Amino acid sequence: MKTLISFWETFSLTEMVLIILTGVFFLNILLFLTLIAIRRSRKRRRKKLNERYAKHVEENLFSIAFDNHTLTNLQQDRFFRRYWKKSSYKRLFLQELIKLHRLYGGEIALKLQQFYKYSGLMHLSYEKIRNRNWYLKCEGIQELSEMEIQKAASIIFKLTLSENETLKMVALTEFLHLKGLEGLYLLKNYDQPLNDWIQLNLLESIKEKQINEVPDFGYLLQSKNSSLVVFGLRLISLFQQNQHLETISALKESSLRKVRLEAQRTFKDLSF
Repeated sequence: MKTLISFWETFSLTEMVLIILTGVFFLNILLFLTLIAIRRSRKRRRKKLNERYAKHVEENLFSIAFDNHTLTNLQQDRFFRRYWKKSSYKRLFLQELIKLHRLYGGEIALKLQQFYKYSGLMHLSYEKIRNRNWYLKCEGIQELSEMEIQKAASIIFKLTLSENETLKMVALTEFLHLKGLEGLYLLKNYDQPLNDWIQLNLLESIKEKQINEVPDFGYLLQSKNSSLVVFGLRLISLFQQNQHLETISALKESSLRKVRLEAQRTFKDLSF
């Protein structure tokens, strides 16, 4: 002990501080490298696990789609029972089920929807909607919409009031997917702004749909929300609803520049 004290007494205060700082520096480097090694190790384990899961998930999804297997049938497999308890396996199962559903329609799509509802996977989508992260909310909305969960429409509509523009756009797009163009009527008293980016995405989504009956969008021209009036003008132009020419003509004199310019464009589209 005395030898150690004597050793330190040979250094000045400045030298001692430098030695301590150097030691702390190297300890931080060692800690940093250790954390990187741990992270890489976990990443490798996760990758191997996902590869093992992926094959099992694929086999089970195809048995649901083409062999009429239900959750009860799948639970007869001891590997499925073990994997199904793990959240990472369920997340992958949900992800792949959504992908498969996008590829098929008809009876196969209905089988996948039934499994989604009664296996508990649907609850994972609702959990995402309740999450604070906007991108997880978007995922949950898209999953519920893809699987045609009509009862989720009211929850999705509430998220159209979000201040996050991406979340708002996804919520509006998927709400319309579930409720059709008639769902736009619920926007009549909508007081949130719809920027051009959201409107263009909604219009593109509407163009891609097979629409049997087109509602009259005249009610949007009466909205107090100027962005809804602009959106209404664009919809009227898209579906050539020229019965509103008189109202559109009046909007050409609007004090709001954006409404005025859109009304002029729409009036021109419908008149020629």
